[in-house]
Amino acid sequence: MQARGAAGARQNTQEKNTELAMQMRKVRFATLILGGILAASGCSYFHASQTPDDNAITSTIQAKLFQDPILKKENIQVLSQKGVVVLSGTVSSDAEKSQAEQIANGVSGVKQVIDQLSVNSSPTAGAAEGSPTSARTERPRPARERVSQTREAQNSPPSGSASPAAAQPPSQQPTSAEQTPPPPPQPVSITIPAGTVLTVRTIDAVDSSKNHAGDVVRASLAAPVAQDGQVVIPQDANAQLRVVQVVSAGHFKGQSKVQLQLVSVSVGGVKYPVEASSYSQQGASRGKRSAETIGGGAALGALIGAIAGHGKGAAIGAAVGAGAGTAVQGVTHGQQVVIPSETEIRFTLRRPLTVTSNP
Repeated sequence: MQARGAAGARQNTQEKNTELAMQMRKVRFATLILGGILAASGCSYFHASQTPDDNAITSTIQAKLFQDPILKKENIQVLSQKGVVVLSGTVSSDAEKSQAEQIANGVSGVKQVIDQLSVNSSPTAGAAEGSPTSARTERPRPARERVSQTREAQNSPPSGSASPAAAQPPSQQPTSAEQTPPPPPQPVSITIPAGTVLTVRTIDAVDSSKNHAGDVVRASLAAPVAQDGQVVIPQDANAQLRVVQVVSAGHFKGQSKVQLQLVSVSVGGVKYPVEASSYSQQGASRGKRSAETIGGGAALGALIGAIAGHGKGAAIGAAVGAGAGTAVQGVTHGQQVVIPSETEIRFTLRRPLTVTSNP
């Protein structure tokens, strides 16, 4: 029984080894088939990748031809088919034809260049073909055509005579300068420096008893203002003054005062603001004048009293005279400041004044 069991085990082992060997042979066969398939597909892929791109070849050749300063002006067509390039069109010389072929051969992927470019004929040949046919026999013209040409010859002026415009003497012929007027001069900005004196003449009168601060006084320039030999502000140009301060003297004391300031000048209808010095005028002091008037009245009263009262009435006369002088000062005002019309006043510019002038 043990011998049978050992024999059966050996038989099973052999069958398993045989089956395993068959499976290994199948695996090797499948591996060989798969390797062949991969090799075939790889070759086909490699072959496909080596196929040239005709569009890229055409674009590259055209770009290189356009970069050439001479060939870009010529009429050259490029066609690529599986790397075979055909050049067609016209060029001006054989050198240009050779240059175009050389450029096409230098592009990657080009296998062959077929040059079908033609060279233009020389200009002399065309000129010879287009030369006037003076040697040809002129065909006879119809009678009607000859009559019309005869009439035109009779009506036209002689060949030696000049046209009416050309017959005119040079002095009578219109010139381009007369036909086209010159452009008007452009305005120029001129700056009058600080320190320049502007003399104005008042048009409105100023009175310390009537005017108030802020009143505008009309005036005009009494003398022109020039800069670098050119008149910038003409004489009689409009100007404006402003009353800056007015002080009127009282009954017994005080002093009248008027202060004016130049604020603007007008040139060519444009008003320009001005920053200049001010002008002041003062009247006599009211206190001093009142004392003189009262004192004078007292002295006169004393003299009259002494004469009338034989010396006894001098004191009485002095008191009466002083009272009369005081009464006069109480009724009247002090001396007022009056600047009449046509008064010339000088102002000095504190800052530069820029004026636009038309030359």
